[in-house]
Amino acid sequence: MWGPWSETGRLGIFPLDVEWMVSMKMSFMTGAAFNRNPSKAKKEASERPLVITDRGEAAYVLVSYAEFQVNWTPKTLFEALRDPSADEREFEPARLGFDNRTVEF
Repeated sequence: MWGPWSETGRLGIFPLDVEWMVSMKMSFMTGAAFNRNPSKAKKEASERPLVITDRGEAAYVLVSYAEFQVNWTPKTLFEALRDPSADEREFEPARLGFDNRTVEF
């Protein structure tokens, strides 16, 4: 999976390392519990990713900044295209139609 990265003010690409997310044992906490005790949430997130739920649905993931840097580092477009695992991803761009366009000179 890939997503846009605009935190730095420029558009880049970063991989969502799904295998890492699946292999990690995650903790869960309700949004209400997070609001009552954010210190406990920070402690949990320093050990493993913490999924914060809202009305029973996963809404946010809290991880330590060190873990974020290791696993979700932004890539340039060149690095993303150079990635050997990019060959394994299915990509079918939508076909653009230019029918019924008039040309103006």
